[in-house]
Amino acid sequence: MEPSPSAGTERQGSSLFLLKSFVRSLRQFLNQTSLHGLKFVGDSGLSSWERSFFLGSFVTALIITVHLISNIYVKWDSTPVIIGISPQATSILKVPFPAITICNMNQVQRSLVANYREGSNESALLKLLCESDSWESSEADEEFSASNFVTNNLKISEFVSNHSQSCERMLLFCRFSAVERNCSQLFQQILTDEGLCCVFNFQPPEYLYKPFANNNRNLTNSDGFESVMWDPESGYPEQLPPKFYPATASGTGITLGFTAVLDAEMGEYYCSSTNGPGFKVYFHNPIEVPKVKEAGLISAIGYETNYRIEMVRAEAVPAIRSISRDGRQCLFKNEKELIFYRIYTRLNCENECLAAFLYDTCSCIPFDHPLIYSNASICSMGDTSCVRRAQRASNRPGWAKCRQQCLPSCFDLNYLASGFSFPLASNNFQLANALVESFNKSYLSKNIAVINVYFRESVYYGNTKNAYVGLTEFLSNVGGVMGLFMGFSVISLAEILYFLILKPLAELFVWKRSSHVDSEKSLKHNAFGIEKGQSSDNPSFWHSKELYPKGVSISAYENAKSTKGLNYQ
Repeated sequence: MEPSPSAGTERQGSSLFLLKSFVRSLRQFLNQTSLHGLKFVGDSGLSSWERSFFLGSFVTALIITVHLISNIYVKWDSTPVIIGISPQATSILKVPFPAITICNMNQVQRSLVANYREGSNESALLKLLCESDSWESSEADEEFSASNFVTNNLKISEFVSNHSQSCERMLLFCRFSAVERNCSQLFQQILTDEGLCCVFNFQPPEYLYKPFANNNRNLTNSDGFESVMWDPESGYPEQLPPKFYPATASGTGITLGFTAVLDAEMGEYYCSSTNGPGFKVYFHNPIEVPKVKEAGLISAIGYETNYRIEMVRAEAVPAIRSISRDGRQCLFKNEKELIFYRIYTRLNCENECLAAFLYDTCSCIPFDHPLIYSNASICSMGDTSCVRRAQRASNRPGWAKCRQQCLPSCFDLNYLASGFSFPLASNNFQLANALVESFNKSYLSKNIAVINVYFRESVYYGNTKNAYVGLTEFLSNVGGVMGLFMGFSVISLAEILYFLILKPLAELFVWKRSSHVDSEKSLKHNAFGIEKGQSSDNPSFWHSKELYPKGVSISAYENAKSTKGLNYQ
C-alpha cells in the first residue's frame, strides 16, 4: 500500500520544523555556551571577519586538543602497568624461609656400581649419567641409536634413587632458628635434573600436585611440624598451628638462620656432574620444583660458605585485573589452570609445556619432568636418544610457542643469595661446631662442607605492579587539556546535549502532539502548542512550561513572526 500524499507532507513538515528548531537552538547555544570563542562566533554584532577569526581559533584549539588527547590515549594503551617499590615494608616473619635443595655432585656411589660389567644395561646407563656432555652432539645420538642399548628398559629414576648417596649419609648436622634438629626430619629426598637431592622447607606433594590432592596422608612429621597451604598471593592461612612448614625465619643473622654440615664421601665418588667434587645448593620458592643443574650455587669441600639471602617479591594491586593479560604481562593464580600443578607459577607452566612436548615427540616423559598425563610412561634408557634430540632448542618450536603463554605470576617470591667462603680449620684448635671439631683435619678438608643460610634484613620491600595511568588519571589528563584549550567541562557536554538534541526533539514532540489534539487547520501550524479555545489575542497566554520556564507572551510571538517571517507549516 502506497503512503498517502498527506503522510509524505506531514513527514516533510516535521523535518522542516526540526531543522528550523535546530537552527534556533544552535544560535541560542552559541550565545550562551561556556566554550571559549563560540560565544563570539554567534554574536551578530561582530563583523564577518571577527566571527571568522574566533571560529578559526576554536577549530585550531580543537585540532590541538584532539592531538594531545590521542597522545594521552596511546600512552595509556601502550604502558598500562608500572612497576614500583612497595611503600610499606614487609617482615620476613610473614613469608617462608627459602626452600633449600642440596645435591652431591657425585652421581652414583662407587661401591654400588663397581661390579657392573662392561656392555651391560647398567654400564650403558652409567655412561649416560657420567658423560652427559658427550651426548649433546648428533653423532653421539647416532652412535647411541645404532647400539644394542636402544632396547635397554632400565628406568633412570630408579637407578639413580638406588645408587646415589642418601640424605642420611650426606647431612650430618642441621640447625634451624638456633635449634639443633634431626636432619632426616627436616629434609626429604627428591629427584631433580641433578639427580637425587635433599630438599628442606618444601611443600608436600598433597599441596603441590593435583594427582595427590585427595591423599589424606598425615602431614605432621615426627618432630611435630604440620604442613600448611601457602602461596605467594594468598599467603599463610589466618589460623596457624604452633609448628608449621613451610617455616618462617625467627630473625636475621647466622644464629637464627639455617646451618648444615655436609659429607661428600670422596671415597665413594664415581663421576661428577661438573668438573670437580662438591655440592650444589639451590634456593627457591617452596611451591616450585627445583631446577638445580643450571641455577645451583657451588659449595666447595673443605670450606664453610655463608649465603646471605635477599627477598625478591612481586606484588600487584587488584585494580590491574581489569587490564588485559598482554597489557599487564602477569597472571593471577586463578586465571590459568595447570594440568599437574595445583598452583600456577611461570616455572611450573614451562615445565608442563616441556613435558607435553617431550611426550608428543617421544611418547614418554623424563623422570625429572611433571607426569602431566596419568597414562604416560616414564622414559627409560632406550628413549634417551629421542629425548636428547627433542630437548635441543632448534627442535623445540612447539615448546617455545607454549612457553610464550606462560606469563609471570602477578604475585611471586624469589630469593637471591650472595655467598662467600673461607677454609675450614687445618690445625688443632677449638672450633665453634663440636661435630666439625671432632673430625680428623685431613678428612675435614677432603670431605666436609659447611653452609650457613640467613637473612640479612628483617624487612623487605616488594615490587608492586600498579596501573600506570588509571581511569581517574586518564580523565583528569583529558579534562585538563580540554579545559586549557577549549574551556570544556561536563556542563559543556550537558549544554550540547540540551540545545542541539533534546530541545529540538522536545519542540518537535510538542508540535506533533498539538496537531493531534486540535484538528483545525488554523492551529495545525502552531509550533508552540496553543490549546484549543484560547485566543491568540490574549496577552496573558504563556507557552509550555517544560520548554520555556519563564514563559513567552503570544504578543511577543506574533511580533517575532511578523518581523522574521517565520513559517511553521
